[in-house]
Amino acid sequence: MKTQAAVKLISQEGFKNENSTTLQKVDNTLTAELFFGICSPIGSLKENVIETLKYNLFVKYGYTVEVIKLSEFINSYKVDSEDEKEIIKEPGKSRIFNDYLEKISKGNIIRKNQNNTILAELAIQEIHLSRLREAKENGIDEPKSEDFKSRRKCYIIDSLKTTDELKLLRKVYTDNFYQISVFSSLNDRKENLKNKGFSPEEIVRIIEIDDKQNLEYGQNVRGTFVDGDFFVRISEENIPDLNRKIERYLNLIFESAIVTPTIEELSMYNAKSASGNSACLSRQVGACIIDSNNNLLSTGWNDVPKYGGNLYSSSGTSLDNRCYNKGYCSNDAHKERLVENIIDGFLTNDKIKAIFKDDNGDLKDDLLNEVKKSIKDTKVKDLIEFSRSVHAEMHAIIQGSQTTGDKMIGGKLFCTTYPCHNCARHIVAAGIEEVYFIEPYVKSLCLTLHSDSMTENEKETNKVKILMFDGVAPRRYLTFFTNFAERKDKKGKLIRSNYKNISPKTAKSLQALSTLEQQAVHSLAQNYEKTPPN
Repeated sequence: MKTQAAVKLISQEGFKNENSTTLQKVDNTLTAELFFGICSPIGSLKENVIETLKYNLFVKYGYTVEVIKLSEFINSYKVDSEDEKEIIKEPGKSRIFNDYLEKISKGNIIRKNQNNTILAELAIQEIHLSRLREAKENGIDEPKSEDFKSRRKCYIIDSLKTTDELKLLRKVYTDNFYQISVFSSLNDRKENLKNKGFSPEEIVRIIEIDDKQNLEYGQNVRGTFVDGDFFVRISEENIPDLNRKIERYLNLIFESAIVTPTIEELSMYNAKSASGNSACLSRQVGACIIDSNNNLLSTGWNDVPKYGGNLYSSSGTSLDNRCYNKGYCSNDAHKERLVENIIDGFLTNDKIKAIFKDDNGDLKDDLLNEVKKSIKDTKVKDLIEFSRSVHAEMHAIIQGSQTTGDKMIGGKLFCTTYPCHNCARHIVAAGIEEVYFIEPYVKSLCLTLHSDSMTENEKETNKVKILMFDGVAPRRYLTFFTNFAERKDKKGKLIRSNYKNISPKTAKSLQALSTLEQQAVHSLAQNYEKTPPN
C-alpha cells in the first residue's frame, strides 16, 4: 500500500525519537542562530550599536558573535586594468577620504561586473563554510542538511548597501534575520567623520555621495535603510541609553520578557496601517497625529479628494475618480507637458531654433530629445504641485481639525515619509511640535523654506522638530508584540526565562537553511568571474 511504503521510506531517512510527534520532530530542526544586517548612512555611530549588540548576546544569552564586514570583500577583490580606470580618487584630498571613495566606487564595479547581491553571497558563503568546518570537526566529512545542529551563534553583517543584499539575506535566513537601521543626526555624523580625519569639505562631499548615489549597480543606502526591522536613532548624548534599547529589542526577539509598544511605535504602526488605504501611483504614505497626552486624534493617507469631503475610497458611494482609473499619474503628466512647453518656448526664438536645425532645415530630433532629458533631470523632476492627491499629513490635519478642535496644538505627527515643504507650512500652522518619519524625501525643502520654524536638531527648542523614527518597524509590529509563549504557569506565577537556553520566538529549519546557503555558494561558483577573496 502507498501509506505503508511512505512510512517505510520515512523510517529509512533516519528520524530520531520515534515517540516524538511530527511537530516535535520539525521543531527539533529549528536553529537558534541569529543574523543581523546593519545599515546606516555614512558617519552614523553604528560601531556603538554593533558593540552593544555583541556584548548583550554574549554575556546575557551565551551567544558566540562574529562580525562579517562586507568592505573586506571589496578590499580583497582583484580588479583588472579596465576596472582600475573606474576607481574614483580625487587629487588633493586626504587619504581617508580617497580610501572611502575608492571603496564605494570599487563596490560599484563589483556589482556591475557580477550582480547587486555579490557581497551578500560572499557573506553567506563564509557562514556556510563555517557550518561545514564545524561538522567536519565533529567527524562528519560530507554532512547532509540533517547533520547540522543548532548553534548559539550570531553573525552581524556590516554593512548592507543595496536592497538586493537585504532581500537575499531575508530570503535565505527569513525569521532568523533582522536588519538594524542606525541613524545619527547630520551634526553627529559630521563630528564622527571629522574625528576620523575628514576635512569639512570632504565631509560634505562624502555624505552627499553616500546619501544620494542610486545607480542601477551602485549602493542604495537610503532605499535599504527604510526597510529595517529596528530603527536606532543614536547620538553622542543618548549613547548611555543604547544598552537599554538593545536589551529591549533582544527581549522581543527571544520573548524573554514582557515588552509592550511605545507610543511612538504604536503611532507609526497606525500611520503605516493608514498608508494601505492609498491608491496613489507614486507611493503610499500614511500619517497619524496624537495629542500632548498621547491620545490618537486622527490618521491620514495620500489620495484624491472627492466632492462632499474626505477622499475617494473603495467603500465610497461616489464614482471612484482616482488616477489609477485614469491610467496615469497627474503629476508626471503635467511635468511632461511643462518640459514640452519649455522646449516650445525655445523654438519660438529664431536664434535658438536655428541651433536645433540640420543643414536641410529640419529639426534635429536627437538633439531635442537630449535637451528634454536634461530639463527633466533639473529641479523640474522635483515638482509636486501637479498632484491631485491630498498628502497624508494634510489629510490627518484636516480630519483632526474637524473632530478634535484645538487638541492638535502641542501634538505629534508620525508619517511614513519625511514631510514635503507644502505640508511643512501646514504642520507648523497646526501647532504640531514634533514630526517623526521613516523614509527620507529628497524633494522636500522643509528646512530650506522654514528654517525659522522647523529643525532636525532634537536639542533645539521653539521649533517643530523633524526626527527619524526610533523603535520597532511597523512591518514587525504584530510579530513582536503578539505573545507566542505562555506568560504564567498553572499557579498564575510569571514564567521567568533562562537567557542562556532560550531560543528566538521565530526560527527557521536548519534543513532548509543549509540548502539555501548552498544556492548562494553555487551562484558564486557560476558567476564569480574574477578571483574571489580568500
